[in-house]
Amino acid sequence: MNLGPTGRAGEDAALEMLLKNGFELVARNYQTPYGEIDLIVRDDRYVVFVEVKTRTGVSRGSGYRAVNFRKKQKLFKTALLFLRENELTLQPRFDLIDIEGHWFVAEEKEQFAVDKMRWFKNAITAADYGGYI
Repeated sequence: MNLGPTGRAGEDAALEMLLKNGFELVARNYQTPYGEIDLIVRDDRYVVFVEVKTRTGVSRGSGYRAVNFRKKQKLFKTALLFLRENELTLQPRFDLIDIEGHWFVAEEKEQFAVDKMRWFKNAITAADYGGYI
């Protein structure tokens, strides 16, 4: 997937926050025929499939609300394929990180600043897809 600069900056910020919270990166932009998962991280208890939504304004709505039923189905199918391919005995979890930020120029270089970051743990559960994959 060709991620734009805002999406890449948001993923970078989310990953930095996850690493500071004790997680280890397993995969980034994991792609299958079903879809893509932005970040896959782990700690001693969980393997966490993370969807990152980055906005530079609220005009498009919150990132949390952007993860609709169809997107959730794609995330579940993609995660199942990952779990089949990797022998992990950790509890799977689906988190969402919603980022709002803005671009600015400093030292003649465009940079992204995070204004607000919300981390929704267990944001997507089996109830969200009705049990049908």
